[in-house]
Amino acid sequence: MRLCGDLGSFQIIHFFFLNLISMSAGIVAFYYVFGAADLNHRCQLSPSVWPNDVHYWPINQTHEARINEYIPKGTDGKWDKCMRYTTNDQLRTLINCPNGWAYDRSVFGYSFTEEANLVCHSEPKKSWLNTLMQTGGLSLLVIGSLGDKFGRKRTTTVTTILLFVLCIITQIFMQWIPMTANTKYVG
Repeated sequence: MRLCGDLGSFQIIHFFFLNLISMSAGIVAFYYVFGAADLNHRCQLSPSVWPNDVHYWPINQTHEARINEYIPKGTDGKWDKCMRYTTNDQLRTLINCPNGWAYDRSVFGYSFTEEANLVCHSEPKKSWLNTLMQTGGLSLLVIGSLGDKFGRKRTTTVTTILLFVLCIITQIFMQWIPMTANTKYVG
């Protein structure tokens, strides 16, 4: 080990930056699982039937009776995720959720799926998000060849700085720019 230059500040700094890249990739992959989770959801009831129906699970027996009146159940015994009855009359016409959805927060809490309403007809957008996220892995092909051309030290340094700056910019966008994708009023 001493013939190779021992373990000095240069090796420690580069070891830290190499681990920073893999840790940030793990954090991003972990975030996607919870950020774009597949949540249990159902249509919200009309405000005239049940005001402020934002909870997936019924809050009392009257609420459960209203949900069972207006939301059909599938063969598995769960409420339909994307349809509800217009009224409780004899026609029982099914419509898409005009009042939005009530989400189950017991597993994932508040997630990006709920914020952007990536359910029912908008569910394919989650696949696009995943595809865009995974294309970052293709950049390794380019980074590897750049490392051979310009040197691994320079390429690692530039890649680490670029990754850090992009993560900071992403966090700024997520924290201070309001998300306007299907925003809803919860009063």
